[in-house]
Amino acid sequence: MARIALAGFLHETNTFAPMQTSYSDFAHGGGPYAGLLEGEEIFKYRGKRYNRAACGFLNLAEALGHEIVPILYTAAEPSNQVSADAFNKIMDRISAGLQANGPFEGLFLDLHGAMVYEEFNDGETEILRKCREIVGDVPVVVALDLHGNISRKSFELATVMVGYRTYPHIDIYETGERCAHAMNDLLRGITYIKAFRPLPFLMPLSKQSTNNEPCRSIFNEIAVLEKSPEVLSCSIINGFPPADLYHTGPTVLAYGTSQWAADRAGDLLYERILEVENAFVIDLMNPSQAVEKAVQIANNLGKPVLLADIQDNAGAGGTSDTVWILEELVRANATSAALGLMFDPAAAQAAHNAGIGSDISLELGGKLTPGQSPFLGEFRVKNLFDGEFIATGPMFNGMPTNFGKMANLQIGNVEIVVVSKRAQANDQSFFKVVGIEPSEKDILVVKSSNHYRADFEPIAGEIIEVDAPGAFFEDSRKTPYIYLREGVRLFGNGPEFSCESNIFN
Repeated sequence: MARIALAGFLHETNTFAPMQTSYSDFAHGGGPYAGLLEGEEIFKYRGKRYNRAACGFLNLAEALGHEIVPILYTAAEPSNQVSADAFNKIMDRISAGLQANGPFEGLFLDLHGAMVYEEFNDGETEILRKCREIVGDVPVVVALDLHGNISRKSFELATVMVGYRTYPHIDIYETGERCAHAMNDLLRGITYIKAFRPLPFLMPLSKQSTNNEPCRSIFNEIAVLEKSPEVLSCSIINGFPPADLYHTGPTVLAYGTSQWAADRAGDLLYERILEVENAFVIDLMNPSQAVEKAVQIANNLGKPVLLADIQDNAGAGGTSDTVWILEELVRANATSAALGLMFDPAAAQAAHNAGIGSDISLELGGKLTPGQSPFLGEFRVKNLFDGEFIATGPMFNGMPTNFGKMANLQIGNVEIVVVSKRAQANDQSFFKVVGIEPSEKDILVVKSSNHYRADFEPIAGEIIEVDAPGAFFEDSRKTPYIYLREGVRLFGNGPEFSCESNIFN
């Protein structure tokens, strides 16, 4: 039995989003985030199957006979850079916990892989550096989101990095279990030899879903490679394009019993991805076209037409308050439509003040993303909710969730789920809790990039991804990078970025 420290500090940073991430965002949580858990508070995950890597690691590592020493766990909704104040406060508490409770024979870190803190510093590298200074030369196993931007330095500081294998991320718990197996191997004396392969192009988020090709086939090859006893672990980290870092982009991480085995596995996955690079291109429809098509085909499908507002996804740092698609739905006099989640705490409060059945005049949304204005209209307060409920979809099934004050506001035949805490629409329960049955709508708008697919794809008659302006661009040619490395292609076989002139060639 070994003493293993456990800590988690997760943030996906969109360096182009309008809102900075504060200490309060971590401490108070919101949606499926539990806030800041310290010490034995983390044991609330013990015995649960919450879709969290820390939960999967804790349960399996204890089952394998190890003693887990919980340090700190926290996560915040994606947004712009984590403030230096927030980063230092949380890291100081992790460091103090490691110093007070050591020594340890291993350290498990639940990280994201795309954290940036002031001023454009790589969060994961600094977390690993600080932790290494304290725990020394012991195995450090790291769980990573599939959307990490992994630097070579952070890869070298970790003993093993293990990434999610699904997008939507329905295997986060299993990722924690894979980390526990890797830790157990390391403690038994098995050496993991590394190979690191950065890819030369950026992958648009809309093309990263493992529900679809080409990622479905690419990720399936990981399990095939790992059948070899010489290949210990492989991960494909697809990258998070709306982050202005030198190393932004996808990487392949491979581990073997020898350098030859690790290199061969890494090279095979690297070449397999390059073979299908042409598939990683942008294919979106503008809001007017998308709504027009949805209205035309909705009556013939018997299932909702799903409009994915992918660039206003809170899960990628979006404000979740843009009204471009809402305006088009109202203009088109769409029948039986619902939209969520719209982040507007003031509108939610006004609805609660007015009460169910009231008619209220509001300036809804449109307050946070530059270049847009609120939607002014008369809304009927159809339903209200305030407090905690249990998510039911594949990503957060069984997890307590809280968006603060929520409202179902109707204008014409369009119902809008308004929330007081930002989150992406990846679970049908987020609609149902305010009285909307998603499967019964003709048109359903979700502010989400791909996570919606886990719970909404099964009820959708057709999916249309919409090019509505938001806090990031799917087309990286429109992204004002400064620090991105020279020569990286901005999408599959697309133009190369030039750092020197800050223009696209």
